[in-house]
Amino acid sequence: MIRILYVNGGLMNRGGIESYMMNYYRHFDRSKIQIDFIVHDAGGYGYYDEEIKQMGGRIFVLPKKSTHPFTYVHRLKKIITNSDYKIIHTHMDAMGAWVLKIAEECGVPVRIAHSHNTQHLSTNPLKLFFLEKARKNINKYATHRMACSDVAGRWLFGDKPFTVVHNAIEVERFAFDEEERKRIRELYGVRDDEFLIGHVGRFDTQKNHTFLIDVFADVVREKPNCKLMLLGEGHLMKSIKEKVSRLKLDKNVVFTGVRDDAYKYYNAFDLFVLPSLFEGLGIVAIEAEVNGCPSLLSSQVPQAAKIAENVSFVDLKKEAWVNSILSVTQDKKDRNGALFNIYESDYNINIESKKLQSLYINLWNKN
Repeated sequence: MIRILYVNGGLMNRGGIESYMMNYYRHFDRSKIQIDFIVHDAGGYGYYDEEIKQMGGRIFVLPKKSTHPFTYVHRLKKIITNSDYKIIHTHMDAMGAWVLKIAEECGVPVRIAHSHNTQHLSTNPLKLFFLEKARKNINKYATHRMACSDVAGRWLFGDKPFTVVHNAIEVERFAFDEEERKRIRELYGVRDDEFLIGHVGRFDTQKNHTFLIDVFADVVREKPNCKLMLLGEGHLMKSIKEKVSRLKLDKNVVFTGVRDDAYKYYNAFDLFVLPSLFEGLGIVAIEAEVNGCPSLLSSQVPQAAKIAENVSFVDLKKEAWVNSILSVTQDKKDRNGALFNIYESDYNINIESKKLQSLYINLWNKN
């Protein structure tokens, strides 16, 4: 059995990158491949930790490199050498460079860098300096490169070759379900004659909730029977709730928090929106499309996120978004039987997990 070391930038909580790792991990043949995880946060506990342990994976916790640099390096070297890993796969975008540098020093022959974004996730000038330095060094220490989309790969790796590994999903889970639609809408008091706009994502600058609330305020002035449902949590959630109250939208905006069954909520939406400032791909858009839900995406979301016909990309200008949403409210479609046929596509986890598993095995055998 092959053991591969995944490195995550934080804890194994519910996020896009973590979902990617877990989707593939669940579908590997674990008699052939096992995944161990490095996480960053000395005092934390991740949502997926117990599931990882139940599947046979191990979790190693490292402190933040910026606050404990010597302890960080010492522990990382100890983790790598004690288990004699041949493959290390970082999911930290540019910051994976420093992990891969240490892995090289420890003699790890296969060092994979993975790009999940198209921009750095920080706006702090000092952090950006170090992030950009890491980005420029990533190709120096990576022996192999992967990305969730072409644009994400070009951002991190420049003109170096990379492999696109799609953020694949369990297609069947996202098939439209009329009963779930009724149940969820009744649970939150959304009437049949109300148009429900939905968004799934953490409350973070990247996801652009402030812009979305401004857009929605104008939509409601034109169409009072609209509601907005926001799934997720994050450090900006409090300020967004305050903004909703200031604009007197409390009756129109529903905050659900993080949901274990988020995949069911696409059934309740009449329109899915993703006004992100940037995305490596935007896997939630793929999920919404498979469900048959009309989707409105920021022009900063890669075109690769479009796999269905009822998807539009719109520049991040308020008037353009308001008009686009209002046009959809007048054209509600029946989604029964609208499951987009991607069973043979690049987003079917049953297919894509076998491809990645074979790639790992080939890399292992060559080293």
